[in-house]
Amino acid sequence: MSTRFYQAANLDVDRMVRDFESIFMSQGYQVQHFSNQGQMVVQLRKGGDFEAILGMQAALTVILRRVPGGVVALVGEHRWEDKAAAGLLGMIFFWPLLFTTGAGVLRQAGLEEQLFEALDMVALQQRPDVQVGPVPSHMEAQMQRQGSTQGGPFSWTATSREAYSQPVQGTATSAPAQHKCSKCQKLNDADDFYCSWCGTALKTPKAYCPRCKAELKPGAAFCAKCGTSINK
Repeated sequence: MSTRFYQAANLDVDRMVRDFESIFMSQGYQVQHFSNQGQMVVQLRKGGDFEAILGMQAALTVILRRVPGGVVALVGEHRWEDKAAAGLLGMIFFWPLLFTTGAGVLRQAGLEEQLFEALDMVALQQRPDVQVGPVPSHMEAQMQRQGSTQGGPFSWTATSREAYSQPVQGTATSAPAQHKCSKCQKLNDADDFYCSWCGTALKTPKAYCPRCKAELKPGAAFCAKCGTSINK
């Protein structure tokens, strides 16, 4: 199982599901969904290579759950459920027992990434300011507790943290170090010797003792190593 958190106020889960289903229906997937109390379960299946990877009775399964501040998405594989029976059994609460195979199968086949890419797209279409990232630890703990009280063991594996490595605010790229010119105050790269704007020397040229060749301190009148007088 893998997870992702979509942080934005008032994300419409129903709309996310409609748009998400449309993407996969256009690709020939059979789609069904169940809903109850702020949660939506979407199942997708398709013949051909899909059945060869996951099996005849398997379905890609996505759960979208409203939480304070946004929506949590859980992605995995589960058997294709009978819709009528699922309603009678309260199937919307089956997510603690949902995933019958490891996330590695989906990941190797590229299916998991396809699901998350589609979820990212429909969330951004609805709210361009949505922040996408891992599920916050306090929500993870709460879902673990709820899972343990809803009919079976709940295993929140490492993939829930690893599913999306990008930080919520985006990955910062380190800019090259810069410093100001003492004359014009414009910024120059740290390894520049002269200002690109006014030509002022940015670094004092190194001077060396004529006798012992030691590096002289800026403005020194004598060499600190051998005592030689430095003619100005």
